[in-house]
Amino acid sequence: MKKILKGIAEDIHEIIFPVLFLFCMFELVSITNALLLESYKVTPTHTLFAGLGALIGGKAIFVANKLSYLHIFRDKPVLVSVLWRSLIYAIFCVLFLCSEHIVTGLFDREGPVRSLEGLVAGISLDHVAANLIWLFVSLMLYNSYIEIDRQLGAGTLRRLFLGTKPESLASTKRA
Repeated sequence: MKKILKGIAEDIHEIIFPVLFLFCMFELVSITNALLLESYKVTPTHTLFAGLGALIGGKAIFVANKLSYLHIFRDKPVLVSVLWRSLIYAIFCVLFLCSEHIVTGLFDREGPVRSLEGLVAGISLDHVAANLIWLFVSLMLYNSYIEIDRQLGAGTLRRLFLGTKPESLASTKRA
C-alpha cells in the first residue's frame, strides 16, 4: 500500500508544475479569446475552462513523458530538444482535447460519429489557429524552463526565481 501511495505522490509531483503553468497560460488564452470576440466579460466559466484545459494538458504531458521517443534529441542543442518536445506535447494536447470531446459525446449517448461531427462542425479555423499559437508558445516557454533547469542542475532555476538571494549578491551595492 505504501508503494502505491508513493507512486501516486510521485505522479502528482510530476504533473503539478505543468498543470499550474498551463493553467496560467490557458487563462491568458481565455482572456485573449474574450478580447478578440469583443466580449470583455471574463466570467468564472473562463477560469473553469482554463482549469480543465490545464488538467487535460497536464495529463497529455504526463503521458508523453512516459514515451521514449520524446527524449531522442536530448544530446542535441537545447533549441532542438525544446522544439521537438513542444511539438509532441502540442500534438498530445490536441489529441487529448479531441478525445475528451468524443468521450463526452459517448456519455451523452450521441455516439462516436455524431460527437466527432459536432467537434468538426464547431471549429473556427481562426480561433483554432490562435489557440494553437498560444499553446505552442506556452509549451516552448515550459520546455525552455525544463531544459535550462536540467542543464544547470535540477532545482537551480526554482531556487534562483523563488529562493532568497545569496549573501554574495545581496551584499553588492548598485552602482
